[in-house]
Amino acid sequence: MRTLVHNEVPRRAEQPPAMTPHEHRRSDARWPVPRQLEAGEVGRLLTMLLEAYDGRRPVPQIRGLVAPEVLAGLSGPHLARPRHRLRRVHVCTPVPEVIEACARVEADGRSFALAARFTRRPEGWQCVRFALLKPGRPDQQTRRPAAA
Repeated sequence: MRTLVHNEVPRRAEQPPAMTPHEHRRSDARWPVPRQLEAGEVGRLLTMLLEAYDGRRPVPQIRGLVAPEVLAGLSGPHLARPRHRLRRVHVCTPVPEVIEACARVEADGRSFALAARFTRRPEGWQCVRFALLKPGRPDQQTRRPAAA
């Protein structure tokens, strides 16, 4: 006895179970967990943030990548700023849901430090802290208050 290959009904691929209307309305239903970022990806995100800081990238383009307080800091009036170039990035993961990055940035032949913190949200990674640390002018003395 031979099988009739051409007359057999092909198998259907396994389909995922259908979502209920209630699950469909929930924002976190079946949202994939964002994977861990690699150092190169963190560098690209920092470059995008620097471009917004310099005024070379429209701030609304990075709205989904940054927390509201970071967005407010980048949305102010843009003065003529030199182009900042990201040179070296160091990344660490203090806890599984957090990535901290520091980088060396160059502008006009000078080097500056950059510090950033990213947290994992259901919709993806978000920058919650972004600081470009520039030295003060020599004629200004900065004093830090003593820690209690």
